[in-house]
Amino acid sequence: MLRHLFLFAALLGSSVALADAAPLSATVVYESRVVSADGIEKRTRFSERLVRTDSVVWTERVIPADASHEKATHEEGHDHLHPADLARAARYLSRDAGGQLRLAFVLDEERTVVGAEPRDFDQLGFDGNWPMSWSLFDPAQLKSLKQTERKTAEAGASWYEAHGQGRFIRVLWSESRRIALEIESGTDDGSRWNRTQVRLDAKPPAALPWQRLAKYHRKDYVDLLD
Repeated sequence: MLRHLFLFAALLGSSVALADAAPLSATVVYESRVVSADGIEKRTRFSERLVRTDSVVWTERVIPADASHEKATHEEGHDHLHPADLARAARYLSRDAGGQLRLAFVLDEERTVVGAEPRDFDQLGFDGNWPMSWSLFDPAQLKSLKQTERKTAEAGASWYEAHGQGRFIRVLWSESRRIALEIESGTDDGSRWNRTQVRLDAKPPAALPWQRLAKYHRKDYVDLLD
């Protein structure tokens, strides 16, 4: 059971009902470290902006000031989008009253929204797990972890942990906000390590990012495959 907790993208959906919530915004920092058998160490670090309401999860990459400004060119011309272009797009995930999920990608430079059907989710690396997207960790999985006495400065938050089979996972869970504020996992030998940290904003943005999309062009994901 513990082994599956480390495959965040493969967790099964939860039937836990998510209560209506006021908008929440934060910066989410992802870090990882892998040391291969031949001694090569690879580190990855990136950040995303998160804006969440009861029915929408919006995430977009934070581009550092010193990032490369080189852009890939396409043999067929610059005006044709390709699936690879979605790597720089904001992800706009919504859920209707019936629980149906809608996934779209927003490219501001092209003023375009690319919609994806459920049949496309696997190809786009999305498993359809709404609680995982909304909370960053499926709350149904907390019952597989043990609450600890580890101290935290975050009011109303508690640490949950599990160890076994040479692996570990630690989750700092905020019950009041229904979000994982920190997730750390890895191997006991130190060859693999991952951490997700949530830095909450004091208040949500004045305007929600998806409210600007009314005049954007619309495309289907399958259009990018031509």
